[in-house]
Amino acid sequence: MNKQDDEEFNSYFAMDAHYMGRIFFTMSTCLTLGGLYFAAHPHYLEESWNSNGTHYVIENYKVYPNGTKYYELERPDGTIFVGGLGPWFDRLLMGEWRYWYGNTFYNYCRPRDPPRTEWMTSILRSMNHLVIVQVFFRSAVLLSMTHALFQCMLINFVSMANHSPTLERIIGFPLVTVETVHNLCLYVISALQYEQDSHLMQYTRMAMILLTISTVLKLIFVAIIQTNHLLQVACVILASGVILSHNTALEDFDSFLVDTHCDSMALPSVAFSQLIYFLAFFTTGYLQYQCLAGIRVVTCSTPEELEHRKRFCEGPIDLIST
Repeated sequence: MNKQDDEEFNSYFAMDAHYMGRIFFTMSTCLTLGGLYFAAHPHYLEESWNSNGTHYVIENYKVYPNGTKYYELERPDGTIFVGGLGPWFDRLLMGEWRYWYGNTFYNYCRPRDPPRTEWMTSILRSMNHLVIVQVFFRSAVLLSMTHALFQCMLINFVSMANHSPTLERIIGFPLVTVETVHNLCLYVISALQYEQDSHLMQYTRMAMILLTISTVLKLIFVAIIQTNHLLQVACVILASGVILSHNTALEDFDSFLVDTHCDSMALPSVAFSQLIYFLAFFTTGYLQYQCLAGIRVVTCSTPEELEHRKRFCEGPIDLIST
């Protein structure tokens, strides 16, 4: 092992892994809290295509002999305008509402009066109703995805230096694999919208199941690495909470796809089960970068570069004059 002064001389740069992990964790946490803030507000979508013209068409549409629906509208000059009505019109006839999501209004939901028992909001529903919620969560996932994998590789190095070979095999490659699956599942859940990506929604349910498994495994790995017994117990309890919350969170997702309401209201059990997942994400992210305290990543120079620096770069280089 080299001294710190030798490392800095023999390297292009030396990075504090713990400090960089704290920066990424802080930024990702702030984005997540922003998404939770907007998701926590109960909202009721409005019918964005609600106009007198729409109601006129619904009440006066006609049907061709082949079953195609159309409408006729008299223009100010007395001519008759004939417009075709696609499959989307059938959804309006069934009482669904069309609402804006981003730059498109081809999104539908069913209005209802939520029961009094549903007085909290579902984060999943808010993410599929409001663009701002999805943007915050998706940004948090993308920001930390690459760095989280890099952190796992460093944790593998720390485990090789501080633990037994058996523990190294348990933590090493599996931890990187679990982190990869975990981040991919988070991206699928945070990036897809049930109307815009309807042909891909079958993967979201699978992603939620894999997300539960990967989250529990991450908590177990972090508990193994920890030397604080209290933190180990906390990780095990939180892993048990994620397992117990899985069915409730998955049922909320299934019911949302079957009957998509125009509001975000849900049972308190649904909201608490989703918050347990976020608490697990926060805990694993925090404890992972804490494992890297005192670890510095050094990019070394080649022997030829070292010789050149010793001969010609003994003093500091004046970048302004050169």
